[in-house]
Amino acid sequence: MASVLAGCTGKFEEYNTDPFGPDNEEMKGDNALVGSLIYNMQQVLVQGQQNNSQMIDHMIGSEYGGHIACIAQWGNSGNFYTYDVRVGWKGQPFDVMMPQIYTNFFAIARDTEESGVVYNWAQLLRVYGTFLLTSIYGPMPYTQIQDGMMSVPYDSEQDLFNALFADLDEAINGLTPVAVSGEDTSILAEYDVVYNADFTKWVKFANTLKLRMAMRISNADAALAQAKAEEAVSHPLGVMTSSADAAWSSFNDGMNPYYRAEVEWNGGEIRLSANVTSYLGGYNDPRLDKYAKAAEYTDAEGTPVGIVGVRNGIYQSQYTMAEYQKFSKTAIAANDKLLIMSAAEAFFLRAEGALKGWTMGGEAKDLYEQGVAVSMEERSVQIGDYLSSEAVPADYVDPYNSSRNISAVTDVTPMWQDGSNEENLERILVQKWIASFPNGWERWADFRRTGYPKMFPVVNNRNSDGVTTERGMRRLPYSEAEYNTNPTNIAAAVGLLDGADTGATELWWTKKN
Repeated sequence: MASVLAGCTGKFEEYNTDPFGPDNEEMKGDNALVGSLIYNMQQVLVQGQQNNSQMIDHMIGSEYGGHIACIAQWGNSGNFYTYDVRVGWKGQPFDVMMPQIYTNFFAIARDTEESGVVYNWAQLLRVYGTFLLTSIYGPMPYTQIQDGMMSVPYDSEQDLFNALFADLDEAINGLTPVAVSGEDTSILAEYDVVYNADFTKWVKFANTLKLRMAMRISNADAALAQAKAEEAVSHPLGVMTSSADAAWSSFNDGMNPYYRAEVEWNGGEIRLSANVTSYLGGYNDPRLDKYAKAAEYTDAEGTPVGIVGVRNGIYQSQYTMAEYQKFSKTAIAANDKLLIMSAAEAFFLRAEGALKGWTMGGEAKDLYEQGVAVSMEERSVQIGDYLSSEAVPADYVDPYNSSRNISAVTDVTPMWQDGSNEENLERILVQKWIASFPNGWERWADFRRTGYPKMFPVVNNRNSDGVTTERGMRRLPYSEAEYNTNPTNIAAAVGLLDGADTGATELWWTKKN
């Protein structure tokens, strides 16, 4: 800890004298704007506004992540879930999140003179949002963006990751002395929708993000990945270790947007994915009842079918949508917070690192089992004998249309198997996916990176650009707005890809699968 604080002396002095840019008196006046900016910037962590949430987190993250299934038609002129994304939709994450990041970030940078708590906090949020965007698209504008200048050249993925790590390290180094100083940061609590101005938790979150980023590139740049992962775990405050460290956002526009889309809109536009009922139903997983409600559907004899999800990627008609609306809703309530990152994820990332021989502060088996235990605690269920279970995922039976029945895609069990690294990698990533419900972004990335966790193939693949049913969408094409306003630089960005600007082109870090 002494070495970290010694390396951050400048930031520590700034914190003690003028930690937030404005002081207490200023925060009561016009400079409360700084607080509102950091408040708004936190939207990049998980979308709380209803339309942004549906277009980004529901249709892409949770759909491609296998947690929910979209069942609305939306005109059937191209949908994410059937892989034929319409032109006006493919740029939604970029078009929404870039302003969320930079409208706020540069204002904060000006008001804080690029120093202090709020600036380092904003830098962390900027890194998080950009990391998500590059996971979707590939090369991104980052290092050359300036205040008032957004139409700039894109960075290659490799250069971008180097820059993201550098800025994340700066944010961690700036926030660490704040976290350990014992100073009162409650002035910022009303602007913090995640941790109520607890900067120890923000530093743990940042280190866990660093670990996640390191694992993402582990097949593309193994040496850098190991170095950054070990830095994150060995940091004096470390990564998330308890359920209290999990990151949940209270930001929304009146109610939880998953609940709104599932209950309030048109009889329900999303339902539980069949993948959830296959894995958790087969495992007799106690988290299933926390994730889902019983279906309103009955079989031919009038018997309730229990919890049953919907296969992803069904080309819906008005009639089929009405039938699938009777299938299981999630158990998400109107006032529930939105999951950003489970604390259990840190253990699963460390377990995967331990499989690779990295120094992760424990053995892979122990870290895996701790991750499962923390996930159970996060969802307020008892773990029982789950870790000794040899249960396997269940076959899927569609009570409405038997042509969509399908056998389970794997026989991986919750119980650890010594000596089988590949099987244990799958086991780790299955449990990481279960723990992250309903935030499916990491599963989509993990599948592209490793092939795990396996999911049922989409029922209808309507893509015409080379996306296969087996491999799924590998990325999203770039925003049409960028083609219209930044044509030279977007053309160069496409040249940085290993292929055309389609959903079939691999990203730099997807080397194994």
